[in-house]
Amino acid sequence: MTTTSSNRAGRPASAEPVDTRTSGGPDGRLYTASFAVVWDQVLDEIRARSRWELVHHDEELGLITVRCRGFMSSGASLLTVWVSLDDNGLTRLDLRSVPETRRDLGSGERRIRELLGRLDHALGAGARVSP
Repeated sequence: MTTTSSNRAGRPASAEPVDTRTSGGPDGRLYTASFAVVWDQVLDEIRARSRWELVHHDEELGLITVRCRGFMSSGASLLTVWVSLDDNGLTRLDLRSVPETRRDLGSGERRIRELLGRLDHALGAGARVSP
């Protein structure tokens, strides 16, 4: 994980990407639910948000790109979601948030954690597998 210098308020001087595939980032997810069920649920959660714009989705690649705008903020982030199958046939979900501005203030990580929490709830407690 890269580090940044802080300003006088203790906030990062520049915003860094947040990625479930890197150490220090939130954990990605493994689900017993099928690829199609997880894919559809991710799209449903994205479409349910008023400040999220679905930019691109390709089911064959398992790739979704979303522009997320914050409340009372002119800044936005690009959220990339990868849905894939692992070697055991479990559905893997990884996410990356990249701020489009210098001021993220942790919103990318909060978005990822909130989306993962909603997916965990929607897919059911038994669907999530610990890595």
